[in-house]
Amino acid sequence: MKRFACHYLYVSADGCYSKYVVELEDNGRVGAYFPLKEELSATQWIGGVIIVSPMHELEIYSGEKFADFLQRAMQETETEPPVYAWHIADFDLQKKEFTMESRLVRLL
Repeated sequence: MKRFACHYLYVSADGCYSKYVVELEDNGRVGAYFPLKEELSATQWIGGVIIVSPMHELEIYSGEKFADFLQRAMQETETEPPVYAWHIADFDLQKKEFTMESRLVRLL
């Protein structure tokens, strides 16, 4: 089990949670998410944005707006409910938009 804490967690395209923890099972799938209320052992603060998505493969398209990306990332698939955690590195938290350096990394 691994835990990652972030500034914003998106589990739907409609909104986000602030200062949350995502807990991954040994198979790399999201087992739980909950508010970060205190320092937890074995929790890595990665900051920025994490999204929980049913998509096994995901990428940021050139020039794509964050809202459009969220809609696409949250589309239902033939698999289970949202189970993968993706970290968006180099994201503009104030403007809530991608930067030229933004990249997507699946958390394992």
